[in-house]
Amino acid sequence: MLDAELRKLVAKKDWTELLKSDQLIKELRSGHAFDGWKEGVINFAPTYKYEINSDRYAGENPKEGEKKRSPAWCDRVLWLGKGIKQLSYKQANIRLSDHRPVSSIFLVEVEIFDHRKLHRALNFSTAAVHPDIYFPD
Repeated sequence: MLDAELRKLVAKKDWTELLKSDQLIKELRSGHAFDGWKEGVINFAPTYKYEINSDRYAGENPKEGEKKRSPAWCDRVLWLGKGIKQLSYKQANIRLSDHRPVSSIFLVEVEIFDHRKLHRALNFSTAAVHPDIYFPD
């Protein structure tokens, strides 16, 4: 996508249209990269390339000799596995870098093992067990 068109969509906050050109999403859907991994719905502005200590993207007022960088989602959270539900996915408003960090909160189902059965299944001798791990008899 041309930089000027991309910046217009950013100004409109049209993430849906912008994400149609997102390379990671295309690769995830095709299975060419991170096969089986998932990403939540992006409802926040591109996370890169900001002017430091600013909410402006670099290149809006380009300086001579400066590389032109288009805004992009470079900071992502992906997950893999069963029993995982993403509860939130957002961008932090921290201006210390040209990136905006992202965070995510998950609800994760875990299986609780019976330590006695695990102990027997792994056929541990008590000498091989880490001293901080307790296996009740």
